This record gives sequence, C-alpha cells and structure tokens, in this order.
Amino acid sequence: MDVIFEEYFIKFVTKKAKEMKLTHSDFARKVFPGQSTGTAERVWRQLRSPAPGKPPRRLSLSEAYRMSSALSSEFPALIWQVDQYMKQKQAG
Repeated sequence: MDVIFEEYFIKFVTKKAKEMKLTHSDFARKVFPGQSTGTAERVWRQLRSPAPGKPPRRLSLSEAYRMSSALSSEFPALIWQVDQYMKQKQAG
C-alpha cells in the first residue's frame, strides 16, 4: 500500500488541475518553482506517467504540499479528499 495512496493522489490532483483549466506546464511551474520549465514539466510527467518498465517516481511531502497550494486547497483537506476518492474508486 505504500505507493497506492501516492498513485491516487497524483490521479486526483491531475483531475483537479484539469478542472481548474491549468495546463500541465502551468501546474508544473507552480509545483516545482526554481526549476526550468522543461525540468518542471519532466518531473510532473514522471509522476503522472512513469516510463514503461520503470518504477514510478516517488512524491515527496513538500511536493504534495506545493500541489495543494497550486490547487488553492488546504493540505489537510486535499489529503482527506484523496482518501475519499481512493475509497470510492476501490469500492466501485
């Protein structure tokens, strides 16, 4: 279960970013400040879609926190929403 929550977190955050009409590039720049646009986009892509045969890139707590800020969400609320999303998907 160690990476399952991270996988659901990334799926949920991706869904929310799309709903907010944030492009992947815009979202990546908000989450990975200080990185070049290309680097930020690459890291975000590695989190969303790991290369075939490679393990997914792990999400750090600080990255998850910055994702909540990029979505204008309080971090604890986002964690709760992801937990509910995961339970719903696993049940259905």
